[in-house]
Amino acid sequence: MGFLSKLFGGGPTIDGLRKAMEQKRFADARVMVEELLEKPLADEELEEVKQLKAAAGDGLARLNLDEALGYQRAGEEKRAVEHLELALAQVCSVELRKEIEAAALLAPTVEPPEQAAIGHKHSGSCSSCGPQVMEPLSSDDIEFPDHESQLELILTSYPPQIAERYQQKGEQFLQAFLLSHSGQDDVALAHWQQVPPIEQDELYWFELGAAQARVGQVKQACKNLEKALQLAPGLLPASEMLIQVLVSLGDAEAAMNRLEQMLEQGQDPAFCHVQLVLVRLQQQQQGQALTHARQALALGVIDPNFLQLAASLLEQAGEMEEAETVLRRIPSGGGCGGGGGMSLPLAEFLLRQKRDLGKLLDTFNAACRQDPQNPRWQLRAAQTYMARNWTKEGLELLNKVVHDPQLDPELKQEAEQLLASQKA
Repeated sequence: MGFLSKLFGGGPTIDGLRKAMEQKRFADARVMVEELLEKPLADEELEEVKQLKAAAGDGLARLNLDEALGYQRAGEEKRAVEHLELALAQVCSVELRKEIEAAALLAPTVEPPEQAAIGHKHSGSCSSCGPQVMEPLSSDDIEFPDHESQLELILTSYPPQIAERYQQKGEQFLQAFLLSHSGQDDVALAHWQQVPPIEQDELYWFELGAAQARVGQVKQACKNLEKALQLAPGLLPASEMLIQVLVSLGDAEAAMNRLEQMLEQGQDPAFCHVQLVLVRLQQQQQGQALTHARQALALGVIDPNFLQLAASLLEQAGEMEEAETVLRRIPSGGGCGGGGGMSLPLAEFLLRQKRDLGKLLDTFNAACRQDPQNPRWQLRAAQTYMARNWTKEGLELLNKVVHDPQLDPELKQEAEQLLASQKA
């Protein structure tokens, strides 16, 4: 969901991902996977997340295949084609892909499998897994729920009084709702537009606005989320979604007004303070951003991305001890976490202060082994060599990494400046 996920609110966990898969919430699982892959993960955790990603893709593909077969039996070829294309974009396993391709032969207007796997913009394709993936969790091991069971599973996370209202909605509303919550917002939008006026209450405008936001129709989403809040000012999910849309649009004043209202009403203060950090940074008000960052930290926000942001603000303000304390909350481990017993953000912080250089070298070398395609960690290793006065090793690695086309321009400038200082 990108900026539409709840920024820095603690984020998903692997246990949560496992639970989503157990409950057959494949669309939710797919979103959780993408966020988890941006976090520090140990090797075994990373492997499990990749396996669950493949299983979630197959889960969605199976649901779409079943829908397509139903529409084929009913003679609704156009609807069948839509679901077959989605299934081809989502599938990971060889066996299930063959089933979908066999069904596609009965629908001559469906995109060829090679195109469908690439061309479906909003499907959240899992096709990069490729036909060769042989994941332990295959779709054949998963029982797929009917629509009533899907609805019950989705509504388990809703407050009981709200869930009851959804269950009483008409067929058109529920069909759009299920499509949205299975990751098919682009298909769902047409169904949302067909919901009769009598059912266009605050829940309708919230769901429509959320779906529009997820497919990038942010201005229209903003209007419809506003409608939802006009009808029900206390609808917290609509407020949170609207704030994130406003922040993404750069409308700092409108976002600020909403956030202040939410704080006055005691609505989700941790979320509000995180968003206020982003708004104040848009306004280039570093001091106020830092104030809100400290309040968010005090309220228990632990997302690694937010911790890095808060630590950066503290470091810029000269609060080095406090910045280090915040960075030490970020877990170490595989992936973005690096190795050597500390997280990579903490290692970079300590490198700027030329502290614990031996441990830093272990950390950056471990990161180079785990993420060999990322030249950032090669640069950090080179800088650590130079800080330890191991000039020969440092220059050798520095001359190699400075020409890497994948090196970020800002990091390339660091490398060039360090090389120039050695020639002076």
